[in-house]
Amino acid sequence: MPPKDITSEGCIASNASSKSTGKHRDGSEPPPQEPLSIGILLSGETIPTWQKRAIETMLARTNVEITHLVIRTDTSADNLGDFLLQSFPENLITYIQCCYDRLQAHVLWSLLGVVRQLAPTPDYMKPTRIGSIPGFEDAKQIHCPAVPTSGFGNHLPDQVTEDVGANADVVIRFGFGILTDPLLSMPTHGVLSFHRGNLRSYRGQPGGLWEFLNDEPTAGVTLQRIGESPDGGEIIAEEDVDISSARTWREVERRQIAVCEELLAAGVERLQDPTFEPATPDSLGDLYTIPRGRDVGRYLTKTTLGNLRAIISESDQIRPSGLQE
Repeated sequence: MPPKDITSEGCIASNASSKSTGKHRDGSEPPPQEPLSIGILLSGETIPTWQKRAIETMLARTNVEITHLVIRTDTSADNLGDFLLQSFPENLITYIQCCYDRLQAHVLWSLLGVVRQLAPTPDYMKPTRIGSIPGFEDAKQIHCPAVPTSGFGNHLPDQVTEDVGANADVVIRFGFGILTDPLLSMPTHGVLSFHRGNLRSYRGQPGGLWEFLNDEPTAGVTLQRIGESPDGGEIIAEEDVDISSARTWREVERRQIAVCEELLAAGVERLQDPTFEPATPDSLGDLYTIPRGRDVGRYLTKTTLGNLRAIISESDQIRPSGLQE
């Protein structure tokens, strides 16, 4: 384990001693290229399994090296995986306060969130320790908090911004919430982020929920280069996902995330193509947020009916014992 240095802004950095090498996917012999330097922003010491798969696919298919890992230290209520890994969490009071604040702001939806967390964790959401991920071992690790921006969003501490922004060709955001400048404009290819929706029709959150409630036949998945407008950046890669047969929002989520696991590599491949130009949406869709009141009732009704249909479908497929063809 490399030694760690504490910076003047309370960030902890560990310096790598060597670099890894990416590989080209096609069988041709392209002209020699320097690998893209990748910085990754993480919400904590664990990441969901789907993010691990997306990173592994990117490393296998593209000519990149991960040079910086920026790990958020002020664990939020969203990062339950990190919280549970701590035997005696020092931030227990902060965690409880965050949960309480969310409960007050969105009572019904927060209660449903508790129910969802009590259900079995889907395979793609199970937390994975970042120390076990190939490609991370040689990266410089920087531990720091998110710094609230006046009015809206977060930014990284100045020293971290200067380090990552000046040395990474592209940054991938898997943590730190909604980011604002100056980091957005510093890397050569900007900061990339997933949005589970089509920017032209569904922006905001929760990803895929409003398409499910509105009976849409598809739900988009977008890898965007973040701009100043929330979910209004340039499109690096996108794909529509068929959700016409999805009975629950969880099923919509599963289908979208399966696409995310492949889309990161596709987007980075495009960035390595000197002729590629990202798309700018002609118009942006409505900005959605966490449902309240009647919309929570719609979600409960549709989910209950979907689960009932799933149970009936499964029972119809089970042939009673003793019957012969």
